[in-house]
Amino acid sequence: MALATYLWGPVPVASQTRCSSEADAALRRGWEAYRSGTLPRAVENFQLAHRLCPSNTDAGVGLGYARLRLGETKQAAALFEGVLARDSTNSDAWDGKARSRLQLGDTAGAVSAGQRALSLAPNNTDLRSMLDRLAPDRDRPIAQPRRAASLQLVARTAGSRFEVLSAGKWQPFYIRGVNLGVALPGRYPSEFPPDSATYAGWLDTLAAMGANSLRVYTILPPAFYRALRGWNLTHPTKVLWLLHGVWAELPPRYDFQNPSWLSEFQSDMRSVVDLIHGSAILEPRLGHAAGRYDADVSSWVLGFIIGREWEPFAVKAFNTRRPTGSFQGQYLRVQRAPAMDLWLAEQCDRMLRYEAATYNALRPISYTSWPTLDPLHHATEATVAEEAAWRKRSGRKIEAPMLEYENDAVSIDPILITPTAQNPAGWFATYHAYPYYPDFMFLDPGYQKARSSEGVSSYYGYLRELIFHHRAIPTVIAEYGVPSSRGVAHLHPQGWSHGGHDERQMAAIDARLTREIQEAGAAGSIVFAWLDEWFKKNWAVAAYEIPADNTRLWHNVMNAEQNYGILGQYAGDRATTPRLGENPNQWRALSLVQESQSGPIRALRAGADESYWYIAVELAPGQFSWDSLALQLAIDTHRPAIGQHLIPDSRVRSEIGFEFLVELLNPRTASLRVIPEYNRHDVKLDPTTADDFGSFSRRPVITVNRDDGRFDSLLVITNRARFGRDGTFYPARAYDRGSLRYGRQDSSSLSDWYLDEQAGVLQLRLAWDLINVTDPSSRTLLNDRHTTGPYGTSKVTGFHFGVIAREKRGSQGIAGALPATDHGVWLAKSFRQWIWNAWTEPKSHSQLKPVYDSLKQLWQAAPAGVPARPSRTAPSN
Repeated sequence: MALATYLWGPVPVASQTRCSSEADAALRRGWEAYRSGTLPRAVENFQLAHRLCPSNTDAGVGLGYARLRLGETKQAAALFEGVLARDSTNSDAWDGKARSRLQLGDTAGAVSAGQRALSLAPNNTDLRSMLDRLAPDRDRPIAQPRRAASLQLVARTAGSRFEVLSAGKWQPFYIRGVNLGVALPGRYPSEFPPDSATYAGWLDTLAAMGANSLRVYTILPPAFYRALRGWNLTHPTKVLWLLHGVWAELPPRYDFQNPSWLSEFQSDMRSVVDLIHGSAILEPRLGHAAGRYDADVSSWVLGFIIGREWEPFAVKAFNTRRPTGSFQGQYLRVQRAPAMDLWLAEQCDRMLRYEAATYNALRPISYTSWPTLDPLHHATEATVAEEAAWRKRSGRKIEAPMLEYENDAVSIDPILITPTAQNPAGWFATYHAYPYYPDFMFLDPGYQKARSSEGVSSYYGYLRELIFHHRAIPTVIAEYGVPSSRGVAHLHPQGWSHGGHDERQMAAIDARLTREIQEAGAAGSIVFAWLDEWFKKNWAVAAYEIPADNTRLWHNVMNAEQNYGILGQYAGDRATTPRLGENPNQWRALSLVQESQSGPIRALRAGADESYWYIAVELAPGQFSWDSLALQLAIDTHRPAIGQHLIPDSRVRSEIGFEFLVELLNPRTASLRVIPEYNRHDVKLDPTTADDFGSFSRRPVITVNRDDGRFDSLLVITNRARFGRDGTFYPARAYDRGSLRYGRQDSSSLSDWYLDEQAGVLQLRLAWDLINVTDPSSRTLLNDRHTTGPYGTSKVTGFHFGVIAREKRGSQGIAGALPATDHGVWLAKSFRQWIWNAWTEPKSHSQLKPVYDSLKQLWQAAPAGVPARPSRTAPSN
């Protein structure tokens, strides 16, 4: 066959497979319907042809193209793969694979499949045009690696700082950087934007902010490096330096010497070296970028940072199985150290040796670490065994296995590694350090006394001690910041928590942390992160994001990890998404669920997007006042016959059972509560000691019948009760996830509700996670009857809502209800069901958060050079 055009599809010829005339007729009718645009009929006939003659691949090709035009891209891709598994010479299947990969965002895979199709059908002009657009230089040979005659050195370390070569002179360089995560909403972390224009726009925006450095964790598509080279060549006074990472998952059985795992890691190190020199062709691999890397950016690569935040248990296991020893490399050496330190030194030396041997170039190198592996001793951080001993001694309950790491049980130490005389580029330390975790960051008495020029700061106290330990080499804080999430994963006593900040608070905190990192004597800071990435997981909510693969399709504002971005990624369309305190017509445009012609409550409307579900309650003019009335919104999410049948205070009974209750007493006091059995958190705090003796998660989580009016708070423990190594007890910390914040959205990005008194519209938005919806994109909610294993779920069949305006004083009666009650009873037949539309591709829009301006103001005012080196004496806390 030969593909005429994508619209028309392959032109059928006599198949080599002998089939019945009925099968051939069905195939012919399929192509006729396809070309006429009658796609459902085409699908029907291709399926019939396949059933009548399964060995005929033409039917699979036709069905694949029909699915592709219907927008069923994943199904189409599977069909083309199935054809190619049977006939790898089918050019039309390769063409279809190219087009499906392109629609799935895999440009490298599309180019690779397209080239294979073109080799089999060189006259396919339509495909050739597509490849010319995607990869105009695909036929150009990659430059062969050329080794420079003299050592190429563009950056180096000098004591505790960096220096870069500028106009032939070494100049001090302080890193003002941004971590460049690039997964857009709806995309997996390995689905990178394919076009240079996207990256070029980001680089322009970052440079305008005052950033001088970028950090990438892994290999990005060729388009990124082309954009970076283009930017730096055309902006020589505003160059963006690159710190390049080499990513790796944990090895099997935590054995970092596992041959196949190590071989892949070392191959990736070589690929990173080759691609920054513009001399790499990377073949498509699942989960990896690929393509022709021909943009030489080596002149602007400040250094390499290998690895990731290794889990303490993995390091401990490796050190236990492998002996301590020494290491003598060509560029790095270790006199004596544990196995993990030796392994890290060897890998870094291997990467340096490869770049030197191949390109005669060197640059500074480091590995990723974090406070749980720091070389400091923390008296407030006991091991599991130490804590168990103190609990036994004090007569307290010994906890079940803790949902966190042992944060001071094992270390890796960068100062054990030193450059050899052959290494003029140097060595540096890299830490991801956030102010809120581990708890020793703010529990240590010395850290609590520390003061920066901005005031009391336990974070500054920790940084001073950490940087002093590494005072002979530069220390880079390569991740830091706080997220603008509604949810909180860990509380910080100074308010710098893991979440719970609106965007203005986030901007102020990130700016202060940036200043304190510099004041503490670091060689630079790299804020986390450029984008809000919807695929990210967080311990506090990950078990309830089901199916996990769909997390990328919706924005969980209760997930702290999804909300660190400078460039916010917001659900829906900016022009039409309802916003608290703004255009009331956007709230009135929501779907009508209930209405009444009398009483203070006239209508209830509902809507949804990828972050929230929205409720608008329309109130009669002049009939509602917070002085005398409160509002209650009862919510049924699952099985309307089952749930709480008595609404507290108002004493309304209902044939519909409710799982949740929103109580709005006044703009200062409002909450969302849940029936006890459907509360997924089992929080029990000793009232005298604040020791927690419940478990973080409840099993099972189900809705049951109740008639007692009880709804519990959404209290959750973020910081477990713990013992220090000296027996000091530190109480648990918790917060109420269901506490609702009043206000306009332009006043706080975390506002939950607002009453537009002039328009008479009460506006409420609730995060999906708060009402146990585990995936709004597929309308899935928590319904867990299991006691072990993953949480169980059910599909949403419909929500029901009831609203009550109750009197605050006197008889505690009701001033109105929607739907209306029948002698104090809500009848099931009075309720209308509401359900939202599912989706497979999320809608989103982007906007810079205030943190962009706070860092811009800070960085653009920053003087050239670096701060004073850290003191050679120990920090005084």
